[in-house]
Parts: sequence; C-alpha cells; structure tokens
Amino acid sequence: MTALAAEHLTDLERRLHTKRLDRDIRSRAIPPELARLTHVLVRYYDQLANGFSVPHPDGTGVRDAAHRASALLRQAEHLLGPPAHTETPRSALAQKLRATSIALGCGLDLLVTHFPTTDQVASANATVIAAPNTARSLLHQLSTHTATIGHLARRTNDPANQAGPLLLKAAILSRIYSETQTTPTLTAVPLHHTPDRIPPEINEHKNQSLAGINASIHRLSLPTTSSSIPTWRYLARAAAIICDLNHKAVQQLIYRLNELNSPDHLPAFQHAQADLQQTGRAWKTISRHWDEYVGHYGHPANGPATDASDLIVRFGRLLHADPVWTPSPRASPCLKPPHKLVPDLAHAAELVTITLKTTEACNIIASHHTAIHDAAAISVLNRQKRFPTHQPRVTRPARQLSTHYNTAQARGHQAITTLGQAIQDLTSLSNPLPEEARLILRRTTISAARLQHQLAASDFPTPITEFLNGQEPGRYSDGQSNPTIRFSSQHSKR
Repeated sequence: MTALAAEHLTDLERRLHTKRLDRDIRSRAIPPELARLTHVLVRYYDQLANGFSVPHPDGTGVRDAAHRASALLRQAEHLLGPPAHTETPRSALAQKLRATSIALGCGLDLLVTHFPTTDQVASANATVIAAPNTARSLLHQLSTHTATIGHLARRTNDPANQAGPLLLKAAILSRIYSETQTTPTLTAVPLHHTPDRIPPEINEHKNQSLAGINASIHRLSLPTTSSSIPTWRYLARAAAIICDLNHKAVQQLIYRLNELNSPDHLPAFQHAQADLQQTGRAWKTISRHWDEYVGHYGHPANGPATDASDLIVRFGRLLHADPVWTPSPRASPCLKPPHKLVPDLAHAAELVTITLKTTEACNIIASHHTAIHDAAAISVLNRQKRFPTHQPRVTRPARQLSTHYNTAQARGHQAITTLGQAIQDLTSLSNPLPEEARLILRRTTISAARLQHQLAASDFPTPITEFLNGQEPGRYSDGQSNPTIRFSSQHSKR
C-alpha cells in the first residue's frame, strides 16, 4: 500500500511545475484533501515517535525527529483547514490526493496490526518493524512524502499556503535524522551497563585516578542522557583541552627519553606529538564553530559534560604538579618533572596508554552524529525564520561542521596510529605493549578504514544528493550542585 502511495506522490512531484497543476492546485477542494493527507502522515510520525509502542533503546534519535516533525505537521494541518469528507473528490488532482491518503492509511493500519494490543500479542515481525534501521528507513520515506505535500501546499491560496514551509521544515528534519547512522565502536568485551561515575578527589592514589579515567571514557562512549547545543559546545572545548594535555604528556616523555639516553625513539614520538597538535587544532576549530550558534548558551548539566570534565581534571592532575589543578586561565602550568612522571620505560608505556585512551575518547565524541543533526536542524530553522518563503535546505555552516568533525576524527586516528607505532618500538619482551593499547590500535584501524570513504566524498565540490534532489550545483542555503568544572574558552585557545 505504501508503494502505491509512493507512485501517486511521485507522479505529483513530476507535475509540480506544470501549468495545469498550477491551475488545479488553487481549487477550493485541494486544501481539505491536503489536510486529510497531512493527518495520515501525522499518524505515521506519532507511531515512530512512540516506537510503535515497543521503543528500541537505540532509536532515540529517530523518535525525537518524528516527535518534532509531528508537531510541525499538526500546525500545518490546522492551517489547511478541516479535512475532506466528501465521498467523491471533485477534480483529478483531488482524486489522486484522496487515493494517496487511503493507500498510506491502509499501509499504517497493516503495520500496526503487528504490535501488541489488549486483544492480541505481537507478531514475529514486530521487532523487525520497530528496529532502528527500519524506523530510519521509514522516516526517510516519510521525509520525501512530506516534502512533496509541502511543495503542493505552497502553491495553494492563502492562508493554506502558509502550511507549505511547516511541511518542508518537517521534511528536512526527517531527512537529516534518517540519513546518518552512528557507527558503533568495536569493543573487546560487550558492555552491558554504564559504569557509575567516580567523582575526582584531591590527592587520589594513582590506581584510583586511572580507574576514574577509564570510567569516564566508558561513560562517554555510552551516554545515557540526551544532549543539547551547550553540551556539544562544552564537549568540543573539552576535547581541545584533552588534546593539549596529550601534547604535554608526550612532550614530557620526550624529555625523559633524552634523560634515559634513548635518542633512537625520539623521531617517532615527535611525529606523534605533531599529530596530537593537529588534532587539537581541529577541535579548536569545532569549538569556535559552536560559539557561532547564538542563543544556545548556558552550562550543560547532563552526563557527557560531567564525564568529560572528570576526565580532564584527573588527567590534568596526573601531569601537573598542582594536586588541585583544574582547567582555567589561572591554573598552574607547572608539570611534574619527567623523572617523576616516567621513572622507567614501563611507566612510559603506561603513560602512552593513557594518552591513547584519552585520544580515543575524543574520537568517540567526534562520532556523535547527533551533534551534526542538531546543528543542521537549528541552521535550517533559523534561516527559515529569516527567509520564510525560501525552500529549507541544509546550510553551509552545518556542512562545514560535519567536515570539521570528520577531520578531527581522522586526525585522532592518525595520532593514535603514530603514537601506537612509537610505543611499539619502545617496548620489548621485558616490557611488552599493554593489552589495552593493542585493543585501541585495533579499533582505530577498523574505524579509520570506514572513515576513508567519507573523507574522499567530502573533497567533491557538490554532494551527489544535491543533484538528485534537483538543487542547482554550487549553491547552498545559507540534582545536586553541578559537578562539572566550568572552564573558559581562553584555555582552549592556548
């Protein structure tokens, strides 16, 4: 049934710019039919937002997008007026819209029969229908249908034509959240739960500090709360500070290798230090980009920001001489002497492993595509407020932010690779490479291979999807007291 509805809508899409459609669309019989069709789409979005009553834990992004789109469609439905109730539509265009409404409605009714009710149990296909990939595919299909209806509504008479921009906003939101899927991180042992937070303490024992660092990294890879623009801004700045700490750690290690008369290992670590510096610059670029989103300030109070703050504090105190060090412009820059930080080569491998783990934590932050989704949605909506008559499109800043995240992730992978090679050359049979470091290098190799096609595609001047959608080449549309440490932007710009 949905395929039949898609055929009707595809036919209408092909006739969008014909003179006959421009004449027929202004009939008084069309807005009620569009209202009826919009109401059917609202039902679809509501089911997706509810997870078909059996929400999957990994489908939060799709459900959130469906909820937002449903709210926009309800406003559009109100502007279109009461739905049509006549048995026989008056025109050929009205008949096609009625047939589309019936086909889509029947398709949804068939889908709903697979899910449990008071009178029946769920079918064997219920879990497949409610799976994140299936929901994402359905959301993508709905975005196309919603866009077609939006273009039709824009061509109707006032006030029904005011529903067009709302429908197009819903379409672009649905498309953004349906196209990108976060690549899961490969782990050696499946993590069935998120570890509890371990708040930093003054004068922690080294083992306690390392346990806290591990807990923070695991919590960052398994966020349990939704994020916001202030959170993404905070995490970008936190990643820049982590890269700065990594740079300092490798610098102290280089000093110590000179003291230990191991000059043969210096070039590899100097190369790794340069890669870490490049990664930090990429994160500073992302941080500055988030600062351009005016009106979304405030201090985040959710889990990811707190975990990033804990990670910075612990790693910073591990390197600095000040036992109460925190990231701020007034923080003491004095580091622990190299011979105390790295007494021997075994401790050097331990420090490099910590650096590898914290760099991987930055890559985990970069892999959160929800940040790009939120930025794109806000950019589209802000531009629509300025130019309400323009067709909603993903803006240039949103595309640039996506490229910056991919660049930061690629440079993070490169830093892990070079640092891993350096520590492999440094270790020996008496001081073997820690297993944690081996796992990180393995994960990075797999993840980097998946990222190569994204970086290659980003070099093209115009994405192929813009040509398929008919966009002109080369054009863009423009509970407790908060435990999270507040750090200023000045520190991230050092």
